[in-house]
Amino acid sequence: MTDRRDDRLRLTVLGCTTAAPHPAAAAAGFLVEWGRTALLLDVGQGVVRQLQQVMDPHDLTAIVVGHLHADHYLDLVGLRYLYPWGVAAESALPVYLPPGGRAKLDALATAISERSGFFDASFDSVEFEPDAVLRLGELSLRFVRGRHYVPAWGVVVEAPDGARLAYTGDTGPSEVVAAAVHGADLLLVAAALVDASLDDEERGHLTGEEAIELARVAEARSTLIVHYDPARRAELDALCSDAGLAIETAVSGLAVTINPSDIREPARGQGTFGS
Repeated sequence: MTDRRDDRLRLTVLGCTTAAPHPAAAAAGFLVEWGRTALLLDVGQGVVRQLQQVMDPHDLTAIVVGHLHADHYLDLVGLRYLYPWGVAAESALPVYLPPGGRAKLDALATAISERSGFFDASFDSVEFEPDAVLRLGELSLRFVRGRHYVPAWGVVVEAPDGARLAYTGDTGPSEVVAAAVHGADLLLVAAALVDASLDDEERGHLTGEEAIELARVAEARSTLIVHYDPARRAELDALCSDAGLAIETAVSGLAVTINPSDIREPARGQGTFGS
């Protein structure tokens, strides 16, 4: 992996679409880097192929999965096939799953007709503690309980210089989530719904308008809309343009550097948020 010790917190969008396959984009997957620390937040369908264009997946520090819907973790299967067959990997990749995730991962191995312990030969899979701070390399992670159809968590990542990246994961409207991500230097907020009437009675996703409102309430310094159907990009771009906020739609391959609130100078990268 490239040594980026002098860089600030960096985000690369590997995938930001919904569960429906799209020919030009992958499902949820976000690479977060600081120095030699490289975290993958979610690993939905198609994400590993996108990751391979950026770095060797074996150089990841860890993977963190917020909830166990296919478009947020199913490419763990593809990633596993990059490891040796029939023998344990020399260095197991830490994979952090939500509570109950270990049993789900074992069931996934059975569902794809693989042997018992299929994932364990290459991954060090553990369930994170939602109320505890998780320290991975040089980064600290705090989990945020979302409002979803299954237990789901977003995450706030803090870098050594104080820069904060927040990712809601899948959530319906939630004051708890807005408070937990308040003041983030960059907020990734999911907006999968066209209309709130299409959601379940117990909400689990946001519309574009609701995502923008969450960003407004959270007073995020910058925001990217993620987890949307690419066919809706023009519609969401128009909503963002009218919002009066530092907000735009994410696209696959977007790479940005995230400055903390007390840093104003331009930073390296294809884009800079929080400057």
